[in-house]
Amino acid sequence: MQQRTLAAPFTVEGVGIHTGVVSRVTAHPADTDTGRVFQTGRVLIPARAEYVVDTARCTTLGSEGARISTVEHLLSALMGFSIDNALIVVEGPEIPILDGSALPFVEAIRSAGVREQTRAPRVLTLEAPLELHAGNGSIRAMPAASTLELEVTTDFADWREGDATLTAYLEPEDAEAYAAHIAPARTFAFQQEVDALLAAGLAKGGSLDNALIITPPDGFSRPLRLPSEWCAHKMLDLLGDLALTDRRLQIHVAAIRPGHTLNTRFAAALLAQSPPR
Repeated sequence: MQQRTLAAPFTVEGVGIHTGVVSRVTAHPADTDTGRVFQTGRVLIPARAEYVVDTARCTTLGSEGARISTVEHLLSALMGFSIDNALIVVEGPEIPILDGSALPFVEAIRSAGVREQTRAPRVLTLEAPLELHAGNGSIRAMPAASTLELEVTTDFADWREGDATLTAYLEPEDAEAYAAHIAPARTFAFQQEVDALLAAGLAKGGSLDNALIITPPDGFSRPLRLPSEWCAHKMLDLLGDLALTDRRLQIHVAAIRPGHTLNTRFAAALLAQSPPR
């Protein structure tokens, strides 16, 4: 294995789901050991757990007073394609939501291409289990042989039809498994949540084009792209937040009711327990 970066830059542009502001994002190739780094104006914000400043409804990174919101879908796609190093220049407050999934970022990465570099990747492993709880959610990680294994469970008190468990094995040489089974899953919300957000003046960029709206027990605003698409999106978000370890992961992760607060705290806990090699 070698570290990887983009073969060429790519640019995406669109509205932010929370701010309603149009942002432009250009991801550039970067040198070995750079990591995934955001740039807004003159401020550089490494995509690492210690730079998380907010996890309300999305993951927000910040440094020196600058903030970039909704980084998780782009980071998930970069992680899914084992892109270790990238400089991501952001013009605007938020990464565009696009269609609510990571698929547009996957298509952009495919168009740009992937280039192998000359050093081995930084890898995180575990010698003993690690578990963290927050609210009604939990994440447990255990040692794994050679790849990242994800298991995600959704469990809704008011929507038993949404209970689901999905698993994925993410090999660095098989990015297409991520592209096919995780990346297409869209951001989702329940109709009552949407009503409350709109009434509070939030979700200013949300629409039926970038979110899956669920009306229990079996109403969906659009046909599902994947079986248990809501659970697959939770896996997508989890992977994007675990990218904040800034490492390739060789562990088994089992998450029950994951969310951005729990995910990002777990990324920090992983780094604290397992120094990278």
